[in-house]
Amino acid sequence: MDSPPVTTFVSLSNSPENNFSSVNPISEFKLPTYGANNPRAWFAEIEALFMARGIRSQASKYAYVDGALPIETAAKVGDLIDHVPESEPYDKIKVAVIQRTSVSDEKRLQQLLTSCDLEDKRPSQLLRHMKQLAGSYKLDEALLKQM
Repeated sequence: MDSPPVTTFVSLSNSPENNFSSVNPISEFKLPTYGANNPRAWFAEIEALFMARGIRSQASKYAYVDGALPIETAAKVGDLIDHVPESEPYDKIKVAVIQRTSVSDEKRLQQLLTSCDLEDKRPSQLLRHMKQLAGSYKLDEALLKQM
């Protein structure tokens, strides 16, 4: 199985024209490809990578996320890219990406009720998928198994 494509960032300079002078210089750091189907999971994954690399700066995290977002997603948070927030830029872009790109609870429930078929999934995989689509809706597991 081929490994997924990754975004690679090369060392950022601390030149005077660089607005992110507090960005940690890193020789090479790879972020996983943006997960449009589940932005929350993507952010959880990159936050684990940030923690493992000791990256705590909001500016550093923001710079990596900004560079890793696909054009379509970046366009949805263009206001935060064009005008970088002075305080908590990473937290703000994270919230905006999740809010503006996540499928609404109603849409997930609609998908759950209309488009869940076994396809080539094992029953346990289908159940896990159905629970993910259910999102914040608390559906009885027995009901999901009957579906």
